[in-house]
Parts: sequence; structure tokens; C-alpha cells
Amino acid sequence: MANTYNFKINAVDCHTNQDGLEKVVYNVHWSYLGTSEGEEPVTASIIGVESVDAPSAESFTAFESLTEDIVIGWIEAKMGEERIQSMKDSLDAQIQEKAAPTKVTLQLPVTEE
Repeated sequence: MANTYNFKINAVDCHTNQDGLEKVVYNVHWSYLGTSEGEEPVTASIIGVESVDAPSAESFTAFESLTEDIVIGWIEAKMGEERIQSMKDSLDAQIQEKAAPTKVTLQLPVTEE
């Protein structure tokens, strides 16, 4: 079964005023989620922060007009296909490990002296 992937924008850092523009985004705080299909889906996530380039006056989108899709487009373009594929591979491995664990963390037995 194929996993599905999606970005979620958690927050953005903005300059209050830059080159005459207000609320200019410079960092995007994101989560990238992978979810398996099936009766009991398994989800894994990666979190990060991506810096974005300063806009020109012509390409600037007012903060009030920003949508999650617009900001996701910015970070996907900045990351590139190779990095996004690497994140998908990592999520696939996390999902597989959750679905069929190959490692466990155990506490040592307590011995009384």
C-alpha cells in the first residue's frame, strides 16, 4: 500500500517591516506527515524550519492574503524534489517500524540487594 504525505504549516516568523513591506515571512515552521493506508493507519512526522527568500515588491503577498497552500509552495520549491523524496523515504521507514517494530526499549529488571 502507498503512504500519503502532506505538509502542515505550524507558524511563520515575520519581519515587522522590511524594505517598506509589512509582515514579511522569513522562516516557515512546518511538519511533514506520512500516513499509511488501511484499517488502522499509522502516521509518522518530521518537523523543521525552512528559511524563505525576501520577496521583491512585485512578488510580495500580503500576510493577510497568505494561505497554507501558498506557503507550502514556497518551501517545496526551496527544498527541491530530492530532499522531499528523502523525507518521504524517512517517513516510510518510520511507518514501517511502527507497524512492525524491529527494536524495543526495555528497562532492566530491578534487583534488590
